[in-house]
Amino acid sequence: MRYAKYLIFALLFIGNIALSDNSLFLVDAKDIVPSPLQVGEKLTYSISLKKLPAGKRTDWIVEEKVINGADVYRIQSEMKTRALFRFYKFQNQQETYLNPTTLSPTRFQNYVQDRKYQGIVKINFREGKAEYEKISRPKPKAPEKRETKVLEIPPGTQDELSLIYFLRSKQLVLGETYFFPLLVKGKVLKATLTVERREFVKNKKLGNVRTIVLRTSEGGRFWITDDKRRLPVKIETESKIGAIKATLTDVEVAN
Repeated sequence: MRYAKYLIFALLFIGNIALSDNSLFLVDAKDIVPSPLQVGEKLTYSISLKKLPAGKRTDWIVEEKVINGADVYRIQSEMKTRALFRFYKFQNQQETYLNPTTLSPTRFQNYVQDRKYQGIVKINFREGKAEYEKISRPKPKAPEKRETKVLEIPPGTQDELSLIYFLRSKQLVLGETYFFPLLVKGKVLKATLTVERREFVKNKKLGNVRTIVLRTSEGGRFWITDDKRRLPVKIETESKIGAIKATLTDVEVAN
């Protein structure tokens, strides 16, 4: 199993199990007012594998613009391996356009370079459906593979990047389990999220901060600050290749 696969899923916070009768639909949860999402915010993370520095990720709310008459946030993310992993070249660039009112994406693009493999996914979200296209090439000189389809999606369906900002913008109740639809790898999954506890976390950038600990149905956990910023400061997950951890190292905000 590829290292990159686990690295990506460590940052997705997703699950794919049967939902509990007691689960709540996260789309119906109240939004945080004022919104913690601010244009110009840039978050940088260091990623470690088995306590060794493995990569870097940067998430950036680039701008607010109007597309097809609707306001959207253009959000970008880039993740790549560091010097220690030069023998394993991996790069992932994502971009999503998120409606700041409905917290639903309108467009998503995901480019992946995993050693010799290259692939790009493009998704256009419409009312009740998603137009999905994937173009990939396992090796530079190999024939190009193309996959297109139209998927039926429920309200509030998230993509791999918009998901993070969607969760940050919702009021989460301690002890509750929530579910929401997530489009990943060409399928719509039923993802679950449990609000486990509150916990203080030491962070070199932010100091000692109180966080809310969230657990996915797959057993991964992440910590978001229990304040108006709602910053994801730590992410941990277990995989067949070892423990993966992402730690917030820098926060930039627009003046």
